[in-house]
Amino acid sequence: MKTKNMTKILGLTLGLLAAAAAAQAVTTNPAYLNINVTITQNLSVLVSETASSTQTIAWNTANVNDRLVSPSSATVRNDSGAQTERWQLSTNLNSIPASGTDQWALSTDSSAVGAEQFSLQAVFGSSNTAAGGCPAFNSGDWDQASATEITNSLVTYTSSVFADASLTNGGGTPNPDVAGSGRMVANSKRALCWRVITPASTVATATQNIQLIVTAITP
Repeated sequence: MKTKNMTKILGLTLGLLAAAAAAQAVTTNPAYLNINVTITQNLSVLVSETASSTQTIAWNTANVNDRLVSPSSATVRNDSGAQTERWQLSTNLNSIPASGTDQWALSTDSSAVGAEQFSLQAVFGSSNTAAGGCPAFNSGDWDQASATEITNSLVTYTSSVFADASLTNGGGTPNPDVAGSGRMVANSKRALCWRVITPASTVATATQNIQLIVTAITP
């Protein structure tokens, strides 16, 4: 009886030793420490290095449906830090009167702007585009498909939308940094030019504020 018990115990011991030897035979080299960097987006865009800038231009109401253009180009810059982003343009459904309640309504057809209406167009140019280098009021640039009318819906800036091929100024590009996606890398900038078509007639006498809104979105 003693012999049988000893045999059983010895058999169990040998089995455990074999399992331990098998475990020791598995080696890992190299070993890895995984570092996951979570990203907090800081989308941000400036126009002329500020969150809200103003350009002023006069309209003589004797000039019906006058075409008013940028007195100088504004500069739009991705100031997010390190975040690549895309830009979208839009405007409000109405102008904002400096006083009183008389305002203009947005027309999305620059060729048919009626009473108490306005239309807005915009194009991007190279970061090299000089101040005052925007297209003239009667320039064919504004007739191009890229100079589509601004609406109250966000429209993304791409190489075919809002990019003015003539505003290269010494080898710069009016296209986004990554033309296909519209991406702008951190600290990149572009010139921004606009044209406003004034009303066919108006009762307004107060200054009308028309907002060209630049919105940064995820890449």
